[in-house]
Amino acid sequence: MKKKLLITIALILALVMTGCGARKIDLEHLHSIDGTLLEITRTPQEAMTLEEFEASIYTISVSYSGLAFIPNPVFKDGMMMSDEDFKKVYNFCLDAYEKDRFAKYSEDVCDGDTYSFVYYDEAGESHVLYSGYCYNNKELNEIIKTIELYSVD
Repeated sequence: MKKKLLITIALILALVMTGCGARKIDLEHLHSIDGTLLEITRTPQEAMTLEEFEASIYTISVSYSGLAFIPNPVFKDGMMMSDEDFKKVYNFCLDAYEKDRFAKYSEDVCDGDTYSFVYYDEAGESHVLYSGYCYNNKELNEIIKTIELYSVD
């Protein structure tokens, strides 16, 4: 019995140490793709003039090259993300798309800001991962915060 338990533990450790089940990411390949990986648009839902509305729409994005683009009148080139943060965003996109994770998610809110998360696959085809309010969704908010870390403000 002890021998079987030890063998089982050894197999589990071997699987964990080799990263079995973990997604292999070829950063060199991904960074060579020309285009956008993820685009997040924040749209206000409060009453306002057309001019205020147009000035309030806010889009942040991440390119396959690893650049995070955040609206800024001074710094328009984007900032290079760390490999760890880029992988986090990439894995979020693939996982949300493959599992259609947010298809049934919604929040019952009637004002504030809505967000649209659009993933672009390697061929450039767009896929809406989620569109709506996300005040109570930790995962969606975490992705926004990760990208906004690369703001010069």
